[in-house]
Amino acid sequence: MTPDERWKALLSDGRTTLASFQQTDLAFLLAPRQRTKARFMHVDTHVEWAQNVLAYHDRGDFSAIRRTGVLSVAAWDHLRTRLGAARVQPLRALMGRRYSDPTALCEALQAASDLTPEELDDAFWDLADTGRARFLEGFAWVRSYREDLVVYAQMMAQSKAIQTFLKSNGLHAGVVEPLRAKLAPRATLTPRAADFTDRILDGVAAEAAKIPPGETWLASSDIIESVFGKYKTFTARGPLKEIGRLVLAIPAFLTELTPSVIREAMTSVRTLDVEQWVKTHLGDSMLAKRRQAFRPSAVDMKTA
Repeated sequence: MTPDERWKALLSDGRTTLASFQQTDLAFLLAPRQRTKARFMHVDTHVEWAQNVLAYHDRGDFSAIRRTGVLSVAAWDHLRTRLGAARVQPLRALMGRRYSDPTALCEALQAASDLTPEELDDAFWDLADTGRARFLEGFAWVRSYREDLVVYAQMMAQSKAIQTFLKSNGLHAGVVEPLRAKLAPRATLTPRAADFTDRILDGVAAEAAKIPPGETWLASSDIIESVFGKYKTFTARGPLKEIGRLVLAIPAFLTELTPSVIREAMTSVRTLDVEQWVKTHLGDSMLAKRRQAFRPSAVDMKTA
């Protein structure tokens, strides 16, 4: 599998833009920082960001950057080409002036000439919008990745759908066909996204073939990681970090604690049984060993 040069270029452009504009009025639009240790390198985060930037561009409202309007040289030249030099000549005196918003600019143009608002087309307002011009200073490059982002978004959607299905249904023989039925039809995908999906399904099929008939195995370690994450949170206030007797609380994380379940646990398991299990399987805790190791000796007590 060869490296994706377009993806590498998108990330590189994002880093460059972040470094150039992080302390400016465009900071709220910047790409997220790349995390080298994140799962899947946060691919979905960067794809979503680039899509959002394109959507912001396509809406055409750049007032969050700047609301001012200006009759720039390019805007004036556009009007001259469309309407003739004679009609727009009176507007030369307004060139370069900034107005509080497009409405104020429109009123100034009408006061200085016979132009009507209907004659000021979208192309003119693109050239006269200082917010748009500022946006393009930082993010014009994102537009060149529009087609690539369609491919990346489809690949991420297929990948997430596969993960969700396998996490819920597990890995077993015959899993590929019901999984395929949950995915976007191949005909709706770009050729690259379709090939990407096929290769993942081939990998799933190869792993499923290793599982004995009639058995279903976990397809993801997420559940195990979640359980131990909750255990770590539960024991966070402990003085020393270790797996101790509270490991017996893990089953409680995985079941609904109804009054009947609690009653059964309290009547069927004695404290003595727990202490015996801990002694057999875990031994003394690190804290107990620490207290034993650091206890004052008789000589120390006399010296003190």
